[in-house]
Amino acid sequence: MNKRNIVSVATVCSLVMVTLCNPARCFSQEGKETGINDTARKVKKDSPSNHIDMPHEQYKQGLHYAQYGLFDEAIEMFKKSLAKNPNNTDAYNNIGLAYAQKGMFDNAIEAFQKVIEQKPDNVDAYYNLGSAYFDTGRFDKAIESFKKTVQIKPDHRSAYSLLGIAYSKIGKYDDAIQILKKRIELDPNLAIAHSNLGIVYSMKGMDKEAMEEYTKALEIDPGHESALYNTALLYDKTGDTDRAIQYYIKATEANVSNADAQYRLGKNYIKKKQYDDAINAFQIAVMTNPDNAEIYQDIGNAYKAKGMKKEAEGYFSLYKKQTKGKNKAAAK
Repeated sequence: MNKRNIVSVATVCSLVMVTLCNPARCFSQEGKETGINDTARKVKKDSPSNHIDMPHEQYKQGLHYAQYGLFDEAIEMFKKSLAKNPNNTDAYNNIGLAYAQKGMFDNAIEAFQKVIEQKPDNVDAYYNLGSAYFDTGRFDKAIESFKKTVQIKPDHRSAYSLLGIAYSKIGKYDDAIQILKKRIELDPNLAIAHSNLGIVYSMKGMDKEAMEEYTKALEIDPGHESALYNTALLYDKTGDTDRAIQYYIKATEANVSNADAQYRLGKNYIKKKQYDDAINAFQIAVMTNPDNAEIYQDIGNAYKAKGMKKEAEGYFSLYKKQTKGKNKAAAK
């Protein structure tokens, strides 16, 4: 349960990630990335020599489908467009993004590589390729792609964030710290950047430096969930139960569905013999994460401490049932 969430900075776009770690992805607006003059593409209706540019229309239709989350349809349209115009790198990039949204990362990687083959300095293709590798846990390859991204575009904020996280995933904490410091240089008042740096410091055992970064994050954003939770973890580690409880409460106020924070809050209430508060926290945790069998045992222990044997036995039975089911599943 000792989980620390590293979160990447999402760029403003139509498709936004999520936590630790699905990188932000944006479908490029037609013409914006390619620099095509829109007026040059307009068809003159009164000219008999003009005809419909079918690959272009299919590409536009693919973008339209993607905007509404219809990724199967988008992929089909991008394929049709590419069959007739295999040099459209925007189509390869966007079909890659659509594949990634569907979890078809090998297809996505192949598409992004097609872009790079035709345009070796395409920063979006390198970033998206790195993101696909990142999502599939191939952090060494993700690092290569993100390094190329920031080489081409030295102020690519999201690439620095994910590069730092990728380094931390393979245990290269000093490299991660260096990169995440660079991320902070680009945006000194970004809470998530300080929080992420704090997490890497904590991974390296540099708790003092970690706390300093969490504090900076909370000065910028007092409701920053990750910084609150990880601050609570540090106080928990040092045995400062009162402060741990204080920050776990704040973390759950930021996100009541944070099962880890609720669970650890309950464990600290047990230490204080605040059994009703512990039971409440555990019950919220189990609603969010019913597969954590340990919670049932903890609730049972809290009821037992209150002298409520019947209620305790009920939760102990649930604990046995849950663990038995997991053992059977593992045996298969």
